Amino acid sequence: MLRRQLKCGWLIAIAVYIVALAAWLTPLLGDAGQAPLAIEGYSPVSYFEHGRAERGNPKFSAVHNGYRYHFTDAGQMATFQSDPARFEPLFTEHCPYSLTLGRAVAIDPENFRIVDGHLLLFHRSEEMDGLEEWNAADDDRGLLEQAKSQYTLFRF
Repeated sequence: MLRRQLKCGWLIAIAVYIVALAAWLTPLLGDAGQAPLAIEGYSPVSYFEHGRAERGNPKFSAVHNGYRYHFTDAGQMATFQSDPARFEPLFTEHCPYSLTLGRAVAIDPENFRIVDGHLLLFHRSEEMDGLEEWNAADDDRGLLEQAKSQYTLFRF
């Protein structure tokens, strides 16, 4: 009888430990179902591998820095997971040109440019095309530094 109670006690303790461990790891590893969707579902790897924006497939998802990314296939997902910092957009959900103006403006995933190995996604509307303005300024390094400093302010 005592043996049975000890066995049950150990099983309960192990179950509680597993549940607690899962609860602790979820924020660290990410839960693809709950993290906000990055780049409106476009694959960040496609910008680098194919030079164009391609919609990802929800079947191939990974979470990084609190955002859920979709990929076109398992190969792209593995490529991203091997070095996510290489592929994630530098300013995630903000147009870098708008940041230089002190504004946080949403991106258009099909309006992009890779600068110094960083994926930049720009705003596009009838009023302004962030990529056109960025290119017209012809100062990648200066604009990038300005956008980075403004982005830091918006994040806090």
